[in-house]
Amino acid sequence: MTDSASAPASRPSPPEPDPQAVASESVDPRTARTDRRIVTGALRLLREGGPQRVTIEAVSALTGVAKTSIYRRYDNSPQLLEAALRHTAAAAGSLPEGATWEQALTEAVELLLRDMGLGVAITLLQEPGSATAQVLRSSVVRPRMDALRSLLQRDRDRGLIRASVDLDMVVDFILGAAYAHVARYGSLDEQWTERVHRAVTDLICVPPDED
Repeated sequence: MTDSASAPASRPSPPEPDPQAVASESVDPRTARTDRRIVTGALRLLREGGPQRVTIEAVSALTGVAKTSIYRRYDNSPQLLEAALRHTAAAAGSLPEGATWEQALTEAVELLLRDMGLGVAITLLQEPGSATAQVLRSSVVRPRMDALRSLLQRDRDRGLIRASVDLDMVVDFILGAAYAHVARYGSLDEQWTERVHRAVTDLICVPPDED
């Protein structure tokens, strides 16, 4: 009998543990609950009063979490706001593969105007250079608008949108139109995204007889 025949069969090495899974399992449930309370409170203040309302003091008063506990997690109020915004953006999820730019438009409007409230728009327009506005742009506005633009670019590459169209201006027009409609009527009606999609399509897309 050869050595190879008598040797035990080798077994595959066990898979490496997922570091994130290990980390999540090791988190104290009480700590996780406190984290959720803080973020939930910050988002409520954001929707009800705008980004300027999201301070460590206000979140502490609303949630009952001690300020010292919040300061152990966040150095200042802008950092707390950024965490809440990133949580919201992550919860909204990414667009599915093969999504249309109308879907990207709808997702952006839902997040920026309906989920986060008008305080976001007010801050961006009134205090564009503030730390709060910078957090809003980097965490929420630009990622959603970039997703919309990339799908417009995809359609232009496919010959569905005229090559001469300035896509950055199209994105600006759409976002500006949303804020203008709210200024005129107080809110966006349920058909607004469908209407603006139809209007923009008529302006930028290649007519069927030009294919």
